[in-house]
Amino acid sequence: MENRNLKENYYRYLRYFLAKDDTTATSYDKYMALAYVVRSEMVDNWIKTQGAYHEGNVRRVYFLSMEYIFGKNLRNNLINLGIEKEISSAVKAFGLTIEDLYGQEDDFEIGNSGKARTAVCYLESMATLGIPALAYGLRYDYAQFQQDIRNGNQVERPYDWLHRGHPWEIIRPEYACTVNFGGDCQPIDTTSSFSAFEWQSAEQVHAIPYDVPVPGYRNNVVNTLRLWSARASEEFLPDYLNHGDYVRACEEKSQLGRITKVLFPEEDVRRATELRMKQQFFFISAALQDIIRRYKVKNKSLSDFDQKVIIQLSGSRCALAIPELMRILIDNENVPWDKAWQITRNVFAYTSYAVLRENLETWPVYKVAQMLPRHMQIIFEINQVHLEEIRRNYTSDPEMVRELSLIEEGEVKRIRLANLAVIGSFAVNGVSNEQTEVMKKKIFPQYCRYLPYKFSNLSTGIAHRRWVLCANSPLSELINSSIGDKWITNPEELSKLENFSNDSSFLDAFCDLKAKSKKALVDKLQLDSSFTTFESALFDIQCGKIHPYKRQVLHIFNILYRYLNAKAGVVPKTRRLHIFAGKSSPGDFLAKQIVYLINVTSELVNNDPDMKDIMKVVFIPNFGMSWAESLVSSADISEQISTSSMEAAATFNMKFAFNGALIVGSRSGTNIEISSKIGIENMFIFGMSGSALSELGQTKPCEIINADPRLVEIFKLLDETLSTLVDGNAILPLISTLRDLDRFYVLTDFSDYIRTQELVDVEYKVSHKWAQKCILNIARIGWFSSDRTVREYAGNIWKVPLL
Repeated sequence: MENRNLKENYYRYLRYFLAKDDTTATSYDKYMALAYVVRSEMVDNWIKTQGAYHEGNVRRVYFLSMEYIFGKNLRNNLINLGIEKEISSAVKAFGLTIEDLYGQEDDFEIGNSGKARTAVCYLESMATLGIPALAYGLRYDYAQFQQDIRNGNQVERPYDWLHRGHPWEIIRPEYACTVNFGGDCQPIDTTSSFSAFEWQSAEQVHAIPYDVPVPGYRNNVVNTLRLWSARASEEFLPDYLNHGDYVRACEEKSQLGRITKVLFPEEDVRRATELRMKQQFFFISAALQDIIRRYKVKNKSLSDFDQKVIIQLSGSRCALAIPELMRILIDNENVPWDKAWQITRNVFAYTSYAVLRENLETWPVYKVAQMLPRHMQIIFEINQVHLEEIRRNYTSDPEMVRELSLIEEGEVKRIRLANLAVIGSFAVNGVSNEQTEVMKKKIFPQYCRYLPYKFSNLSTGIAHRRWVLCANSPLSELINSSIGDKWITNPEELSKLENFSNDSSFLDAFCDLKAKSKKALVDKLQLDSSFTTFESALFDIQCGKIHPYKRQVLHIFNILYRYLNAKAGVVPKTRRLHIFAGKSSPGDFLAKQIVYLINVTSELVNNDPDMKDIMKVVFIPNFGMSWAESLVSSADISEQISTSSMEAAATFNMKFAFNGALIVGSRSGTNIEISSKIGIENMFIFGMSGSALSELGQTKPCEIINADPRLVEIFKLLDETLSTLVDGNAILPLISTLRDLDRFYVLTDFSDYIRTQELVDVEYKVSHKWAQKCILNIARIGWFSSDRTVREYAGNIWKVPLL
């Protein structure tokens, strides 16, 4: 791109899109103008890519996820298009810096969890590998909440991420569709069972699509993420004829447009509120209508639908897609029931992230019957056919049949969405070896015996281009100068870095980069001058979701243990800056107490003059992907210490390892698999395995505490500290759960965790050996790229060719 053309385009968007000039334009206006320029660079290839998929009538992957977490898109898009240097140079020519413009962009985060970040990684890899794919999601008006810390406590604020405009999306009103709720169903043919029905007197909501381009890495492929926004239809509800109140009718109608108003926080999934249920159905109905519309453009008969379409369900929240596709095929397209069921089961594949049975989502039958009467009929029909097949082909044992049923019996009958996803899909996969085994043995044990061929593991991965090339360009440049740039599209090329693990000049260069990243993080944190000496300390980072199973409390106990030792004159061998970052779900009171405990510990340590040159503790409020990118490049160790068997996968361990941070990890999730690739000697693994914890069963926390003087002193310190705080008793429920139950085995793993942390101290002092371990982490982590995961999906499940 020539500077002259860029300048012309930039000022054209600034003036004619934003109605601004240099005098009136804000910094955000300038970012918006540049983002429009970059988007325009994608448009030709976007149209070309979609046209090629259409004309080739290719088998296409449709990815359904309720959540996506991108972070900032400008730099990632520039890198994937291969024009970052040109743009950076060009913006300097008219008085701007690219870093300032990067800083203006808001994080694009319409999700809560790790699987939302993973979904984005998969989209980027699918585009880079040239897989014909289209993803669907929801365009929530309010995205993941913003987090403030007041008096140590988490306080939530709504995040209206669209209030300043979103330059990457394009509205597509011509592809809007209508989603129905309520009403009643009447059979079209009363002479036969399992026949077509007509859905009458339903409330209607319009689904408006917004498209976001997803470019591959320098391959001219641009795939699409289509986000749906709910808008009330223009017809009043039927009772308007009775009351005749126009204003009331408008208000009642506007309620239907609230469906995509709010991204629900991760809380108790069994709390099936009407709005949440409507939101999930609205999403899958709009997506399926769009998929069928696309299919029918080039194909006349739906009998070959499963030959051209594969729909990947990301979690059981998308399971209603199965009865919705059945409804469309039977009621709208006149496909016989048996043929519709055959097509449906050949179209869907299901990814399960489940680790606990009690967290599987279920919906009350009576609520579904009110909201989706036709779908309740279809689910009963599917269950009837399903149970007849079980009795005929597998077992007639009542207990097993009840276990395999789609309906959970009880005072309130409930639909098991995960069971529905399993029987309506041709493939079911887990996301790590450990989680897949838990899924087979504890979540779906009877299904695994009945349908063993469906179940497999596809270990998750991350978009290494976003997390190294974009998040840590100095490291990328060092790698390129040493082994070339083939690793960018073939991450296992990183293995060539092993040849540099004994190269002192390379190790020195790596250590210099790490030191600069640490200084940049301290500057970004805007810490007081007492922290400047900690730029050379060990950066001990734990970020991500705040939850008891993530065991931030175990990390805190290590800090308190070190604090007590230091106060007693036993100074730790290594100075540390402990950094916590993450959000707790607004309704998870124990998690919110963990946030408070972290901040109480921070105040205790940071305000103690004896700790001035020993340790510091920091909590970063409002953690998001922008903060994550700063943390992964500056960490020395990353804490991946979830309770064994309670972590589906975890991907922050990979993000840190790709950037040369060593993992302190429990035997959970992908930690186990990473250790097999990079070598357990290059990690710090501790604690009991999931199987060992299962055998151990319920522990006796009081006995563990009384048997360990270190724990006795830690709890004594907590009691004394909390008693001096005005609202210190707010943490008492959290402390009580540790003393009385310790469900997440914090106390059980404490001793081994402390031993491991003391080993970290010893090894960090030998800087050359430490740097070697960092380089070996980078060299051997390439297998955990999402490129490899997506290749496995494409070859083993989707059966689609790569570019």
